[in-house]
Amino acid sequence: MNLFSPHVSIFFWVYCFTPMVFSINLVDKFALIALKAHITYDPQGLLATNWSTKTPHCSWYGISCDAPQERVSAINLSNMGLEGTIAPQIDNLSLLVSLDLSHNYFHATLPKDIEPFLTGEIPQSLFNISSLRFLGLATNNLEGEIPSSFSHCPELRVISLSFNQLTGGIPQAIGSLSNLEESYLDNNKLTGEIPSEIGNLVQLQLLSLWNNS
Repeated sequence: MNLFSPHVSIFFWVYCFTPMVFSINLVDKFALIALKAHITYDPQGLLATNWSTKTPHCSWYGISCDAPQERVSAINLSNMGLEGTIAPQIDNLSLLVSLDLSHNYFHATLPKDIEPFLTGEIPQSLFNISSLRFLGLATNNLEGEIPSSFSHCPELRVISLSFNQLTGGIPQAIGSLSNLEESYLDNNKLTGEIPSEIGNLVQLQLLSLWNNS
């Protein structure tokens, strides 16, 4: 047998590459399952019925995947009345481009039996997703400070954190987001001065800061 024949090459590619893709897809699926587990109230019951481990995660409601590899590229669970917290495992979605959880109720007040394991702050690990371009967490009840680690997402174009309970100042690290076009930080409890580093954002078209402290 000629080891360099097309048939052998195709067999080698399928045999060696397919398990790797399958393994990566499982990582994405487990991250979504963790996100579902951190949601304590789903008024429509949509995630409970539609996000089934028996079906491909790319077919789940609100999930978009890229065609070649079937990796999760976008999550849109906005306007669903969900309650809970953002699972830290979401940072395993290494090709995620858009995350929209706006107009829900992600918060810190949780049942006492699970409170030690969950937090209502924006997880720092969320910003380990370097491919993220859109982050929509507006109109929830998130608390704490805006993590400076969002500077690890150089591709961010839009940050929407309006109508939460965020405190502290705007991190100076925002000046490193050279691709940022829109930033919605209004209707929080932010304090302090606007960092001069914002002047570095030559692509910035909109900065909304009204109704803060």
